[in-house]
Amino acid sequence: MDKKVDKVIIVGAGISGLSAGIYGQMNGYKTEIYEKNPVAGGLCATWKRKNFPIDGCIHWMTGTKKGTEMRSMWDELHAFTDDDLISTDNFGTVEYEGIKVTFWCDLNKLEKELVEISPEDTKLIKKVIYMMYKIQNMPLPTDIPLSEMSLKRKISFVFGVFPYLKMYTYSKKIQRVDFAKKFKSPVLRYAFSKLVPGDGNLYSTLYAYGTVAFGNGKVLKGGSATLINNLVKSYKEVGGTIHYNSPIEKIIVEDKTAKAIQLKNGEIKEADRIITACDISQTSQLVGKKYRVKAFSKRFKSHADYPVPSCVYISLKIDLKEFEKLDISHIYQFETPSFMVGRRKEDSVSMRTYSYDKNFVVDGYALTTVLIHQTNVDYKYWDELYKNHDQYISEKERIAKAVVTRIEKKFPTMKGKIEILDVCTPKTYNRYTNAYCGSYMPFAFTSKGSIYYSNGKMRKLKNLLLANQWTVLPGGIPIAMMAGKFAIQRILKEEHKWYKITKPIRFIYKKTK
Repeated sequence: MDKKVDKVIIVGAGISGLSAGIYGQMNGYKTEIYEKNPVAGGLCATWKRKNFPIDGCIHWMTGTKKGTEMRSMWDELHAFTDDDLISTDNFGTVEYEGIKVTFWCDLNKLEKELVEISPEDTKLIKKVIYMMYKIQNMPLPTDIPLSEMSLKRKISFVFGVFPYLKMYTYSKKIQRVDFAKKFKSPVLRYAFSKLVPGDGNLYSTLYAYGTVAFGNGKVLKGGSATLINNLVKSYKEVGGTIHYNSPIEKIIVEDKTAKAIQLKNGEIKEADRIITACDISQTSQLVGKKYRVKAFSKRFKSHADYPVPSCVYISLKIDLKEFEKLDISHIYQFETPSFMVGRRKEDSVSMRTYSYDKNFVVDGYALTTVLIHQTNVDYKYWDELYKNHDQYISEKERIAKAVVTRIEKKFPTMKGKIEILDVCTPKTYNRYTNAYCGSYMPFAFTSKGSIYYSNGKMRKLKNLLLANQWTVLPGGIPIAMMAGKFAIQRILKEEHKWYKITKPIRFIYKKTK
């Protein structure tokens, strides 16, 4: 047997890194996290502009429903309590030619309103709602990595999924925008095409909507700051250590084995195992091109089948009283005269106003964010533009003013009552987190792409484990959390140990002699 694992170094203090750290400490390992920034969180970030809080990540939290496997993991990490959660009655509203389509969490109410808008689409409307029920009930491997399941467990999982295969295959093989074209009503065609940003398939769209509609995706008070602060607190309470402002130069590899990390300042830190909880492209840079995950390399080359989502993220503060007079949902999307963002032409604005959370209301103003979709194809534009900083700043200001102008035109009473706080671009995300092409999530789940479950390793490289949202596509906050847990489970399996946690105690791996 290999040398007993004692010390584990974790690269990155985002959700994955903190999750790995907490589960590692709970299972008897001495863990240390090295984070390049002065604060934890990574992509799950909150910051201030003009003394106003901005949430750059969490819109809703998947895994909030009691009794689900994912909620039990969040509870193990002490990530939040029921008192931290806010329930919403809708997933947002899309307006088209003066007609509002609200995607209610009450699916009976949704069906009634959609049928009133377009009786001729009744059959398709019922099909959408039926698929949402099926998708939410479809089992997913969340408690243990698929690659580590026993044959018996895998067979059981396959049989559990079998009743949903027809629905899954259909919804996976059709893009959301193509499905939207099936509606006879132009209003419903437009509304369904705009339900979520990006290039995803129907399955990923209905899964996202369904998590909120079925109470498994509630809003977290305080957003990203609440989640990260709670995870950092949990990590420290179980004895973990975080080194901030500690960027890593490389991972030292000897005899195809990860031995240590070398910090930018030249310090070398040895460990029995190294977990990279940073972006997958950053991991590749740290270990060198010789070691790679073939599945990622293949997907990075296929932009059409595996687009990587990024965005231009505009933060505004708006007069709360005037906003409440508008009587619109906190997520509201409407048509606008087209305007350019990077090399893309945009013809709508989607506002998310945090009026429901006092943490984002200051002196009578509420935070409003506007996310404008970009992908890895757009990144080169922002990367080149950034080289001329004045032009880069000017372009950000132009886009923000274009958005404000369109909001004011749509809602004249808001004129003069909106202030620009901040504008992030794909380059911003890349600079702050080393995210590949400024991505905030890994490859979008498209009709031609496929879900990928990593075995958590890099080819021919020992003692290094991957723990980030890229390891289970299409990623996201709960995947990041699961990835950290999975990394520790893999170490435990290598050592033939019980898998132990505090409450409740559950055993996944059988102890061997």
